[in-house]
Amino acid sequence: MPAAIVLAGGGPEPVLAPGLPNKAFLPIGGRPLVVRVTDALRDAASVDRILVVGPPQDLAALLDRSIEIVPDQTTMMDNLTVAVGRLSGVRQALAIAADLPLVTAEAIDGFVEQCTGEASCYYPIVPQAAIEARFPTARKTYVQMTDGIFTGGSAMLFDPSLLDRVRPFVERLMAGRKKPWLLAQLFGWSTVMKFAAHALSIAEMEAKAFEITGFHARAIILNGPELALDVDAERPENLSALRAVLEPPGLAPN
Repeated sequence: MPAAIVLAGGGPEPVLAPGLPNKAFLPIGGRPLVVRVTDALRDAASVDRILVVGPPQDLAALLDRSIEIVPDQTTMMDNLTVAVGRLSGVRQALAIAADLPLVTAEAIDGFVEQCTGEASCYYPIVPQAAIEARFPTARKTYVQMTDGIFTGGSAMLFDPSLLDRVRPFVERLMAGRKKPWLLAQLFGWSTVMKFAAHALSIAEMEAKAFEITGFHARAIILNGPELALDVDAERPENLSALRAVLEPPGLAPN
């Protein structure tokens, strides 16, 4: 079973209440986001170990002692690298963002169960219709492929032994997650042109990733928003929509 790495680093943001270290500590429905994510991971049958990367003292005040705390570094990739350094002998790791208020054990298990085969990296994508069916006002960045219109998730199952070798590619991939044109350029201009014409398939993107890195990556289509609808400081309407669902009437947000 994979170990889970929860990415709860970063600094304070203007939209957050004073005193919150970062958005992972934002309470929704009475529970900080990072607690929501770690609770779901503890209940997931597919995960047997949990590491959380973030501010150690703030995390220690919230998390169960069974959860390993890793001090956050400068960048997200640095955080991932230092956490992977603690996973000697682990064949798969599940990296997951700490700001996923809808995440459940079932959603995590459902994703991991679909990650079968010889790929070195698995990445969830969610159809636009699956997001808008439950959250019609939510804003996400969508990419139109021949297979449909999708947004990327905030999780990744990968072989931790390969991280150093694919780090430059992963850094560029993460930088382009919300910028479709930047993401397309990573895969070459012929891919850009097909992308612009909405003539690019998921299989072609996977083949191009193998050409660039030498490792197989596979997109996993999920039909629910749990691993994709995060708390984005630039999109306050998403937080409002999430609170409307997760906070009972009369429970004031903190």
